[in-house]
Amino acid sequence: PTQCWKEPLFKDIITKVANIELYYKALSFYLDYKPMLLNDLLLVLTPRLDHTRAVTFFQKVGQLHLCLPYVKSVQSHNNKVINEALNNIYIDNEDYDSLRASIDSYNNFDNSALAQRMEKHELIEFRRIAAYLFKMSNRWKQAVELCKKDLLFKDAMEYAADSRNMEIAEDLMGWFLDH
Repeated sequence: PTQCWKEPLFKDIITKVANIELYYKALSFYLDYKPMLLNDLLLVLTPRLDHTRAVTFFQKVGQLHLCLPYVKSVQSHNNKVINEALNNIYIDNEDYDSLRASIDSYNNFDNSALAQRMEKHELIEFRRIAAYLFKMSNRWKQAVELCKKDLLFKDAMEYAADSRNMEIAEDLMGWFLDH
């Protein structure tokens, strides 16, 4: 099938097709025979695709990393499946800067599940993100406790102050005095 393939012609014709199922068959074909051109096809089809379905498809076949530029380009829709897929990629790649930017920009994801996953991560920056997520969920005590555990003094003081809870602030001051 790759010998008689005319890439520009196909991309021009596929956008005129009314049957949406053919889009996903085309994606499957590209995945099998033209994986390096997959993002080109995805960008052409972006206005017509169900992004949740596309991301789920690539997750199911274990090839989400191949279409990372596409997934990043549609994150602006603030779709839960897309946000969580990208957050998982950032975690797997240990890219805490991109994860933090994603969390700050797009809020449609399971905050609690991500925080619980991050609080046990081996890298301190990911545990710091977990404390930040706890803070965003108004789980002040957990945020401060995680900061104390990792000796993130500045963050612990900021979260205690932001909580406006005297009990948390007094507990933190007592902890500082003991250590």
